[in-house]
Amino acid sequence: MEFATWAYPWDILEEGPETVETRLRDIGIGEVNLATNYHTVQAFAPHNPERRTLFARASSYFETGPAYERLEPVPYEGMDGDWVADVAGGLSDLTLTSWTVGCHNSRLGMDNRDCTLESAHGDDLVFGLCPSNPAVQTYLTALVSDLASRDGLDRVELETFDYFYGTGFGWHHQKIHAQLGTLGEFLFGLCFCPHCRSNATAAGVDTERVRTTVAETLDAIVAGEVAHDRSPEQWLAEHSGVAAYVDVREGTLTSLYAELADAAGSTPLGYYVGAPDPGREWMVGADLDALSAHVDYYCLPAYESTTDEVLAAYDAVEGLVDVPLHVGLLPGHPAIHDEATVVDIVQALESRDVPRVSFYNYGLLPERSLEWVGTATNAVER
Repeated sequence: MEFATWAYPWDILEEGPETVETRLRDIGIGEVNLATNYHTVQAFAPHNPERRTLFARASSYFETGPAYERLEPVPYEGMDGDWVADVAGGLSDLTLTSWTVGCHNSRLGMDNRDCTLESAHGDDLVFGLCPSNPAVQTYLTALVSDLASRDGLDRVELETFDYFYGTGFGWHHQKIHAQLGTLGEFLFGLCFCPHCRSNATAAGVDTERVRTTVAETLDAIVAGEVAHDRSPEQWLAEHSGVAAYVDVREGTLTSLYAELADAAGSTPLGYYVGAPDPGREWMVGADLDALSAHVDYYCLPAYESTTDEVLAAYDAVEGLVDVPLHVGLLPGHPAIHDEATVVDIVQALESRDVPRVSFYNYGLLPERSLEWVGTATNAVER
């Protein structure tokens, strides 16, 4: 079993790459999943020697190459030079992976509203770019190509390279006092931008009828006329037009991933699964069986509090995929609060032959959580 940690470039550079590398080796970590292109964030850094928090809008932490067209990453304003290159150059013996956020980009969304998801009510959901949009597709493939071609990055992992949506992980200061439930969140985020509608219409879907159905059902959930805890799968089974609309965008995303695989070339490509729930990746347009032809592995962030919950999440996805499934854990607040649980979960995952476990996140975890990681990695054969 291999072990990795997600990390932000500022934490590594401000603590010192050599120091971080020594600390990670001491706790059994051989790989860093480095944030290279990321969403807006405020990060609390409990052991950073220079700061306790950092604010950044959606930014890249590298100087971009020439492959971009209309959309391109915006380098972080506080960066001097190229942080990804600096980290790569400062680490001597750790594998370095590009942790890459795609469609969750409120900066680009605010500046390019015609490229964002559009709700059934006609609202621009500016926290999410729509992967049906040709400009977004060009941006995502250029981003993968740019990162895959960089020296020092051994693989590229894709986060929200899909029809990202949600009420719990969308805008920075959301205020929602209607109980939408999983079905309502799904319907709220189902995209009806011109490109999604055109694709569906070309496939024979009555797009306007679907849009009306989705908008009316969302309003009915808010009014209490449709149960907020209604199963999305059951609801779709009773609304064949909406189900057909959903199928079309799965095909669109599968085609996009074929292009992403070409853009990555020989660099291994991974995709983060588990959103909005493990086994329900179809809700963000991901047919995991189809995407398996274009990625080298999946990674499931299973930020749960018990071994049983982590294994349940793993089992919900493992049966859907034909490529290796890696797992991510959060060995600290708010998921786990004791060392024994971290050890037990890692041992359970080893028994399932999980090839790699990643821990979230080096700069965010307090010292005691890092110690728990070391105890857990030492408890299994590496």
